[in-house]
Amino acid sequence: MRTVFRVAALIVAALAACGVTAERAAGSNRPAGFRIGVLCPLEGRYSTLGESFLRGASIALKEARTKGMGNVELVVGDTRGAPLTCRVVAERLVAEERVDALLGEVLSSSTIAAAQVAELSRVVLLSPVATEEGIDDIGKWVFQTSVGAEVEIAALARMACGRLGLRRIAYLSSDDPASRRNAALFADEVERAGARLVDAAFYPPGSTDFTEIVRRIADAAPEALFIGSEIEDLILILPQLSYHEFGVQLLGTSAWDSRRLIRMAGKDLEGAIFPADVGTRAAERQFLAACSLVNEPPGERNQVVIGAYRGTRMLVEAAAKVKSGGEPLREEMSRVLEKRRHPYLELASGDGMPFYTVRGEKLVEFEVLRAGR
Repeated sequence: MRTVFRVAALIVAALAACGVTAERAAGSNRPAGFRIGVLCPLEGRYSTLGESFLRGASIALKEARTKGMGNVELVVGDTRGAPLTCRVVAERLVAEERVDALLGEVLSSSTIAAAQVAELSRVVLLSPVATEEGIDDIGKWVFQTSVGAEVEIAALARMACGRLGLRRIAYLSSDDPASRRNAALFADEVERAGARLVDAAFYPPGSTDFTEIVRRIADAAPEALFIGSEIEDLILILPQLSYHEFGVQLLGTSAWDSRRLIRMAGKDLEGAIFPADVGTRAAERQFLAACSLVNEPPGERNQVVIGAYRGTRMLVEAAAKVKSGGEPLREEMSRVLEKRRHPYLELASGDGMPFYTVRGEKLVEFEVLRAGR
């Protein structure tokens, strides 16, 4: 734990050179310029995700400064991946650091805690990564850009039952309210397609041994298994499925589109099918262009890095137009996000939703799901 904390501290120190600062002591005077409070876990089991989130945000900051927007600053708050800690950190960033906006967090539960603070404080919060449906319903100061689980689950059910012809599917994820809602939604979607969810299994958060739950799912004799877990859990689950020779079709979310996951569990992912994040492709091109502009290696590109980059860039561009935080920034964010094209419209318009698979430990496009298919 202490080693992880020291590594996180070194990352924050390195980012300070481009204007990223850690939280300061109480009573500090607010400097001029536009300040974004970045909420991410830099200590604990989710520190890898937090480091990726911070890297994406810092690339966006460097890009903004290269383009002449030198009055932007990121103030980092380590949430440790815990909702209560995230709430305290968000309150500190607003009250003591006087940030103009909040960005984050990575986990949905922590994001919800921060969103409540933002709404009460009348400070814009942008959630570019958390996938829990309805975070932006918390209030008018809260905005969400990531594609919610509902869109992906509906598309995945169509692909599994329509294109692949699967009729008996099981579901596995950690035991939390969001996962149980997703399981219920997936069950409804597959039943509407004439298939059946034969088992929905949930493990306690923090589990490392999945032997018993794998045996339970195997007893249900599914043709496929949809795993709705986070990457950190998948890295543990997938090898155990292979060890127990659980040879069924694996289905996942767009979170599986991760070079890190493929690098660490590529053999166990062979043949798995999962949707792409329909908003990631254009954002990834922008991210790569930004890395080239600021002479930074892109490193691993995943949804967390790209989401943080895209969210930071969106806040910076909105701030450049309104020249302040508060109500002008909230109105500008509302205007920008109202113009977004909903993923279902992408599907219906003919653009479709790409699905990927893994072959020989490499990510390849499987098929594009379009309306009417």
